[in-house]
Amino acid sequence: MRKIMIPISFMLLTLLMTNLAFAAEPLIQSTFSTNPITASPGSDGYIQMTLKNAGTVAANRITISYVSFDSDIIPSAGWTGDLSSLGAGDSTISLFKFHVSERATSGLHTVTFYIDYGADYVTRTINPNVIINVQTPSTLELTSINPSSLNPGEKRSVTFTITNEGSSPITNAIFTWTSSGNTILPLGSGNRVVIPAIGANSYYNLSVDVSVSPDATPGIYPLNTVLQYTDKSGTSQTINLTAGIEIGGETDFDVSLQEATAGTVTLSVANIGVNPVTSVAISIPQQDMFSVTGASSVFLGDLNPGEYTIASFTLTSRNVTQGIPARTNASQPRNMTEGNLLKVEISYTDTTGSRQKVQKEVSVTGLLSTSSGQRTTQRSNGLGIWLYVIIGAVAIIAIVVYLKFFRRKKK
Repeated sequence: MRKIMIPISFMLLTLLMTNLAFAAEPLIQSTFSTNPITASPGSDGYIQMTLKNAGTVAANRITISYVSFDSDIIPSAGWTGDLSSLGAGDSTISLFKFHVSERATSGLHTVTFYIDYGADYVTRTINPNVIINVQTPSTLELTSINPSSLNPGEKRSVTFTITNEGSSPITNAIFTWTSSGNTILPLGSGNRVVIPAIGANSYYNLSVDVSVSPDATPGIYPLNTVLQYTDKSGTSQTINLTAGIEIGGETDFDVSLQEATAGTVTLSVANIGVNPVTSVAISIPQQDMFSVTGASSVFLGDLNPGEYTIASFTLTSRNVTQGIPARTNASQPRNMTEGNLLKVEISYTDTTGSRQKVQKEVSVTGLLSTSSGQRTTQRSNGLGIWLYVIIGAVAIIAIVVYLKFFRRKKK
């Protein structure tokens, strides 16, 4: 029994001495932080390194022997060198300045430290890594809304153009929009849309159907939009933007021929839009086929939706061959429809106070055909007169010749 206990005691003593040997060593631990947490291309930043001796004896000859960098991270001077020593339980903080390349891509960039330390004549090395998060700021932007103007009670498709101005593609971005006072609401879908992907330096057109409240007062309304996405580093990004959209403003008109007699044309002008308009005027601009005798513009006053009024002008239709470009092909027929269309111009003040102008065309076939018929009749009368003159001259000559011949025969 005694012989067995001696080897066991020796083994226990050996293990105890080994544990004491390990416990009597330094142990350097490192932690890092970056400022700013997310760096931008072309910016400067700092790495804060904290070294702590978690061992039971002093760590001597602490040295940063080497540091490796990703190509887009550019170090300043003073990254390597002696950091002195650390007693058991002590810690030290060091700062290292870096610059991010202007061409740096969004994502995570690595810096690796090689740190040597020792106790007595034993040297140990640790290789901690630091992650620098580089992101292009304001990567997604709402660049346009089309159309930028809507009418009360209107149902229409609106296209939001979202641009990725960064150097990295973005996937599964979430776009949310709201209108103050629920003046504009989504039609047939919600106001939250997922964008599957937008490439770097590219754009995405997002179309949604909307409905405008029929009671909306004309004016500029804000649309509050939110863009949410996860960048290449896995960090969630949120961009809040406000855009303006106009409600009201422009309208539309219907112009038709009500009467055309003896060169006087009476036109009917109706407000077929949903917005009231003020200071409405109608005019006949200069054109090839018609000319105005007298006033070329008539003031109509104000028109509410559904109301109409009339205006009269004295017109003369010009020769149909005047003002029409020559045909490039002699066999090509004239497009007579163009000659039947009278161009009119309507100017008005919309609900935002802006002066607007719209051009319409009215068919005046009857007026054109009447004028052409008169010209044809005049040409026919002219030929008839000359025909009578010629016949009369021939008759006189025949009589003179006959009389001369008769007198000679009688002699």
